Amino acid sequence: MEAVSSIPGNIRLMTFLSVSGWTVMSISLSNINKWIFQNHPFNYPIFLTSLHLLSTLIFCSTFFKLTAMGRSIKENFDQNPISGQVSWNILLLSFIFSISIACGNIAVQFLYISFLKMIFAMTPLATLILSRVFLKQSSELVTYLSLIPICVGCVMCTVGEINFNLIGFLMALVATLLRAVRSVLQGFLLKEERIDSFSLLYRMSVPSFIQLLAAAVIFERPVFSDSYLLSTPSLWMLIGLSCSCAVGYNIMAFLVTFYTSPITLQVLGNLSMVLTVGLSLLLFRNELSLISILGIVSVTIGSWIYQKSDKVTQLLIYFQILPKRDQHVANHNK
Repeated sequence: MEAVSSIPGNIRLMTFLSVSGWTVMSISLSNINKWIFQNHPFNYPIFLTSLHLLSTLIFCSTFFKLTAMGRSIKENFDQNPISGQVSWNILLLSFIFSISIACGNIAVQFLYISFLKMIFAMTPLATLILSRVFLKQSSELVTYLSLIPICVGCVMCTVGEINFNLIGFLMALVATLLRAVRSVLQGFLLKEERIDSFSLLYRMSVPSFIQLLAAAVIFERPVFSDSYLLSTPSLWMLIGLSCSCAVGYNIMAFLVTFYTSPITLQVLGNLSMVLTVGLSLLLFRNELSLISILGIVSVTIGSWIYQKSDKVTQLLIYFQILPKRDQHVANHNK
């Protein structure tokens, strides 16, 4: 409690708002995209992803030009040019960002949201390993233990999935790994290189959009002459709503990473997963096996343990199950 009370109120507020906003956007984006793919003859996930990045680019440009905060951020960033190495890191992030989102949208075509979210639940494990190796960030023992039920639950959901599709499963695995890499690299650029969220999002949106548009031209050429797409306003309304959620999701993801940590971002995703799965079951009426249900419960328990890891650690120390932490190490872990 002392650690929490020592955090300034504005930081606690921004953390709460960014986490809440990210959760809402995550739930909305997943189900809207699935609705588009399932209820319309729209088979262009790469093109949809490029529209997401174009919308993000337009939003950031407007923010920089029309708001006082945006102009201040842009002026500050222009006065402090980034190094060549940082530019390469941003380009790498944009490439990883593009592929991870595209793979995720391709997976949505073949898998129900309930199963897809279970695969994405493995992301904290990869993020934890990458953070440890590349950022030298350590975590509490309870944090590591919380990943066990998450991983076990993911395996159970895979085994028990009734509507299993190999292509969707492989795309989801690729997206999961790349999401972890993306979170770690985002955290490094935001905290170590002192790049603000909006500037980083803007700089990586430009190459990401170009990459995805080129991929859409190569792999989804029919989209540019699809008569159904051109003559269905209701579909464009859904696409516009999807793009709006994507913009909010991207911004909130950067803010959550800045105010917390890459691992927290991924485990928060697992918490929002429960709500996403529930809404998905209501909308799409897909079946769940008993093993899948038990897997969802296991993932939820693991996520709860992670969220309460500090209190659980204190409880274990109180009962002398764990040794007392060195204060310097405890502060470093936070």
